[in-house]
Amino acid sequence: MTLIELMIGLVVGLIVISGAIYTFLVSFKSSRDVVYSARLNQELAAITSIISDDIRRAGHWVQVGDLSSPYSDVGDDFNLVSSTCALYNYDTDADSIVSAAEYSGVRFSDSAIWVKTSGTSMTSCSAGAWERLSDENFMSVDAMTLTDSSLCTVNASSAVCPASVGTDEVASVREINITITASVVNDSDWTKTVQETVKIRNNFYAD
Repeated sequence: MTLIELMIGLVVGLIVISGAIYTFLVSFKSSRDVVYSARLNQELAAITSIISDDIRRAGHWVQVGDLSSPYSDVGDDFNLVSSTCALYNYDTDADSIVSAAEYSGVRFSDSAIWVKTSGTSMTSCSAGAWERLSDENFMSVDAMTLTDSSLCTVNASSAVCPASVGTDEVASVREINITITASVVNDSDWTKTVQETVKIRNNFYAD
């Protein structure tokens, strides 16, 4: 075998190897994109489901004996503090008393979604203990917006939901629109936005 033949053989071998490597890289990127897409969809669906199901329970309580409702005013059971934070509570153990352990909340902060695990404040989104809900190693939450689309009536007339009941007769059918946008940490080109409308099961009524 001459030197020229050896060089030609090396060139042909390099071309074949380059083609194989290129095919592998294309296949790897395609597989990675499928994984990114599927996991991002799954993560956002799970987060939205957890938030929605929890908010729907706001204001739930079971009457025990002669105990009256622990909710005497608008905002006692659910308070949309801002477009990025909501605080709420419900009677999980059916004793007709809302204890400190039955307060919860959700907020958007530091490119993540957080849930409240302790603390009784219904006005401060920094008080109490909060736990990260979104996976910081995989996804970055770019935005979360909570919008109030509740329908209220005061003395049988449509009106903006009041801050307090006062002496008026108030009925409120409460709905919250949730919009979340997130992207993959390792590839920001993969971005997805999900929307969900949550109707709180317990309509608020007071007179």
